[in-house]
Amino acid sequence: MRISKMTARASALAAGVLAAALPLVVGASEPPVAEVAERGLDLPADGLMIGFATVGALLAVFAVAALGYLYRRERHLDWEFQKPDAPHH
Repeated sequence: MRISKMTARASALAAGVLAAALPLVVGASEPPVAEVAERGLDLPADGLMIGFATVGALLAVFAVAALGYLYRRERHLDWEFQKPDAPHH
């Protein structure tokens, strides 16, 4: 049985709404804020350094990927299966 695009999109939208609503349902079942002890987490001493290291690692990965793309493009390392299909009309 084949599912239409509209049905698939509606199902994806419903799943997204359900996933977004779950925290609201959990929050509604908790006691009022005045009765709950402080549950927030403090930033670790090296938290800022961890954040900078994460951003730096992501930038390094993107830089390596960009260099690989530029190398492939300059050397014309393209294969037939990578090219777009010819129009059918």
